[in-house]
Amino acid sequence: MVNWRGNWVPEREGIALKHVFDEMKDYFGQPETDPKVNFKIPNLRQVAGDPNLWRGEVEFTYQIERNPFTLDYMSIDVCIDLTPKARVSNMENYGSTWLYAYLPCYTVEKIEEYFEVGTGWRPSGKGTVKDENRDIVHFEAQLNVRPQPEPSFWVANDEEKKKFTRIGTIREAADDPANHFIFRCIGIFMVSAEVRGHSGVEPRPGFGNEASLTFTLVSARTLGVVDSVAPIVYRPRR
Repeated sequence: MVNWRGNWVPEREGIALKHVFDEMKDYFGQPETDPKVNFKIPNLRQVAGDPNLWRGEVEFTYQIERNPFTLDYMSIDVCIDLTPKARVSNMENYGSTWLYAYLPCYTVEKIEEYFEVGTGWRPSGKGTVKDENRDIVHFEAQLNVRPQPEPSFWVANDEEKKKFTRIGTIREAADDPANHFIFRCIGIFMVSAEVRGHSGVEPRPGFGNEASLTFTLVSARTLGVVDSVAPIVYRPRR
């Protein structure tokens, strides 16, 4: 066992956590470098109340010094939106249970490519909206709430952006007017997939089924404020 941020974890897990969280390696969004990671869904389970819907968590296996290490997390160069939203019903809990995230189209395409190669499922694109004019995609990132650990918000404390200080949770950061901006960051996500089957039979990849993906943000290391992306001020109709 090794100590990682005050928690005792298996040694191999500690190596992988340091690789992804601390060293910020193998993240998606590097135009000239593909991350050394494979996607996998170990198993699917039926969703309560809907026998034809199946859900599974995505696992990520990183090649670190030519050895495989598996985690529940992936990292993305992404923009997160902490600007205030209109006080309307479909924007409730913004910044506490969900927020908007923005990605270049090439990053989304690369993630979808890795997902399909690794799992056999074709991503449906559900929940994402493409802005053709700016060539970006926005989606709703989910945020864990208590009693689960809330996602953390870190700011760089050196010009090279290699050292970061945790200033609180994303919810706390969103409540502070000083942070009402769109931030570019390395976001750490958990990813789940839902696939629809038939007659209660577990679906299998390769038969035309599509998987809808849900991204849950667990940590954000900010690289600075972005002023080239216009924030969404309302929640589009689905």
